[in-house]
Amino acid sequence: MATLIPAVGAPRFVEPANGGAFTLAELQAFVGGYIELLRVPLALLDPPTGPLVLFCNEDGKRLRLPINRFATSLMRPVLQPDDVLVGDVILCTPGEAGEGEEADDPDRP
Repeated sequence: MATLIPAVGAPRFVEPANGGAFTLAELQAFVGGYIELLRVPLALLDPPTGPLVLFCNEDGKRLRLPINRFATSLMRPVLQPDDVLVGDVILCTPGEAGEGEEADDPDRP
């Protein structure tokens, strides 16, 4: 089950409509536009849960979406010092993102 982390408000669990993987349209609806994928480094997960990916709005900063403080704090170790995540984001497994098994390969960039 994926987690929608809004810029304002409480996170909530969400599921793909088909029960398997989110469609591009679903991911775009969650973030309000074009999507950008960020891989969550396993080292950030405590306890380790397996690979996770985060989707945000690719144009969020240009659109001046509000800072997502929770998502920024989660990804802080891999962001540039002055970078932030903005807008609503969705946190899910690679399988829910429709990436399948290849996303589980730790050698994959």
